[in-house]
Amino acid sequence: MKYEDILARIRQQKTISVEEIEGRVKEKLQKLSDLLSKEGAAHIVANELGVKLFDDLRYRQFRISDLVGGMRSVTIAGKVMKIGNVISYKKETREGKVANLFLADASGKMRVVLWDAKHIKLIEDGQIKEGDVLKVTKANVRANNGFTELHLNNFSELFVNPPGIAFPDVVDMQQLHFIDKKIQELQEKDDPVAITGTIVQAFEPRFYPACVDCGKKAFPEGEQYRCVEHGIIAIEFVPILNTFLDDGTDGIRVVAFRNQAERILNLSKEEVLKFKEDAPSFEAFKNQLLGRQFKLVGKVTKNEMAGRNEFVARLVLDVHPVEAAQKIVEEISL
Repeated sequence: MKYEDILARIRQQKTISVEEIEGRVKEKLQKLSDLLSKEGAAHIVANELGVKLFDDLRYRQFRISDLVGGMRSVTIAGKVMKIGNVISYKKETREGKVANLFLADASGKMRVVLWDAKHIKLIEDGQIKEGDVLKVTKANVRANNGFTELHLNNFSELFVNPPGIAFPDVVDMQQLHFIDKKIQELQEKDDPVAITGTIVQAFEPRFYPACVDCGKKAFPEGEQYRCVEHGIIAIEFVPILNTFLDDGTDGIRVVAFRNQAERILNLSKEEVLKFKEDAPSFEAFKNQLLGRQFKLVGKVTKNEMAGRNEFVARLVLDVHPVEAAQKIVEEISL
C-alpha cells in the first residue's frame, strides 16, 4: 500500500491525528535507519495500533491498472469489449473447456480467462455479451509474456450487469474508428478524433484526490476524504497534465489524466507524484518535454470558463519525427 493509503486506513479506524501518526512513523525510521522504508514504518505503526490493512483489501475493488501478476482473490469490474471463442482441450489427466474475453475500465484493458464450466456456459448461452458490465470476485492475476491476465477458477464469482455499476466512458482504443484532423479543423464535440503535433508549452501537473475503490473524485471532510459512493475512504492523488500542442495549422490545449499524463511525461506513476511534493522540479523537467511529437486520440470539449475548445486525450502515441516529416512531404506532393 502507498504511504498515503496507510495513513488514511489508520485514520478511518482510529481517532488519531495525522501529525501523531507521522510522528510515530518518523520515530520508527530513526530507530531502524536505512533498514526500513517510509511505507514499511507506517505498516509497523498500523500493526501496533491494531489497524487491519490487508483484511480490508480483500474487499477492495481494484482498477485494471492496479493489477500485477501474483495478486490473489481480487475484485474488479469492467465492460466486456470482446469475447473470444470457447476452446475444448484434452490432456492426460483432465479435459474441459476454456474461454477468454477482454474487460476494460477507465484505466485500461486486460484479458480475462475463464476455466469454470458454469462461467463458460454463460458465454455459450449468450448471457454474457459485448457491452455487458461484469463484476468479478476471488480472481487471480497472472503475468503472461509481459501482460497481466485475470484468471477465474471454480472459487471465483462472476456477476453480469450488477446494479449500481456502469462504465459509460470506457473505450476500446484498438477498435476505435477515429478520423485524423488538423487542429484548425477541430470542432466542438468531435469524438473520437486524432491529432498529431508538437508540444510547445507544458504546465505544472495538478493533482486531485480520488477514491481508491472507484477512481472518482473525493472531497475533504475534516482531515479525511469522502467518496459520494463509498463514504469515508482511502485516497490516491490523480495527475492532470495540461500541455499546448501545435501542428502548424493551429494550436490547442491538451488535457491528460492518469496514465495518459504518465505517457506524455514518459514517467512512472510514482515519478509523476514527486511533482506534487516538489513542484519547482517540473520547471527543469519540462524542457525534456518541449518539442516532442505525439499522436493523440480523444475528444474535443468546450471550456466554458475560458471560452475555447480543448482536447481531452484518451490515447497517447509517440510519433517518429522522420515518419511525421515524410507524411507532411507526401501531403504537400498531392
